[in-house]
Amino acid sequence: MRRSFPIAVVAALCVARLFGQESLAVVRVSPFAAAGVGASEASMLERLVVSYIVETRSFRVVDAQGQDRALAETEAALGRGESVADALPLAADFIVDGSLGRIGELFVLSLEVTRVSDGEMLSVSDTAESISDIVLRARASTRRLFGFESSSERQSSAEPPADEAQAPAADAIEPESSAAFVGKPTVSDVSGTWRGDKGLETVRIFPNGAGLAVLSGGGTLKLRVTIDGDEVIVAQDQANDAALYKASSITFAMAKAIAERARPMRWVFRLDAGRELLSGRKESVAVSYSGEELLVDNDYVREASWTRISR
Repeated sequence: MRRSFPIAVVAALCVARLFGQESLAVVRVSPFAAAGVGASEASMLERLVVSYIVETRSFRVVDAQGQDRALAETEAALGRGESVADALPLAADFIVDGSLGRIGELFVLSLEVTRVSDGEMLSVSDTAESISDIVLRARASTRRLFGFESSSERQSSAEPPADEAQAPAADAIEPESSAAFVGKPTVSDVSGTWRGDKGLETVRIFPNGAGLAVLSGGGTLKLRVTIDGDEVIVAQDQANDAALYKASSITFAMAKAIAERARPMRWVFRLDAGRELLSGRKESVAVSYSGEELLVDNDYVREASWTRISR
């Protein structure tokens, strides 16, 4: 079975290294977008990301300014009747786009790399409570985008295979004492920023019940929060997408197939008395595959908990 991007990025790097510097894949970095932050801050992050890509010694990197200079040199050389072969801009094999924005009190750095040959895209996102923290984490985000993180750093956004994790018994996820939990909570009680469970970096819940999760594998997930008696229900509020199931062991084609068959994600929580912990269960899917056969179990349930970061 052919493994698709981002494994192909790593394969391209290996081939490039075998044939030397001139055969390195070319990465073009587009100007970063800014939303809710200053353009100078986004530009600063752009320059940092460029430096971290160069640091890998695996690509030839160009940016918009570099290409403009190359075009200017080309035009000047043509005007003098000279050869333009050395001045022509490098054709990009991969294009990196980035954005720096805010979600409530959180700063969000999002990076995307697109393979020019077929348009396939990979993305990563990270959040922090300050620009300084985003800057400190930009290197790890850049390396994760190109698959340079170690296996211990990788976080899967898909559920474990069905034969590796069984749904807990119902009494294992029921609270031992209702006194330890808030009775009949409101959406306002859970509004704020939470550190999510497996597959989620952070989750922002707004007072109107809308929510937005930043995925560990990159991208975001829209959520809707409702209250059912003593339970806080957090449900997926968008159509399924392959990005929700990306993982180091799952190809893009497999992720698309899972997205077509998987039920929407849903969390059923109780809010602890201190209003700092949401605990309960996640209703999702378990995936197993052998050869060409992909099995999606839509009855999969596991324990889950979120911890509050800020209100």
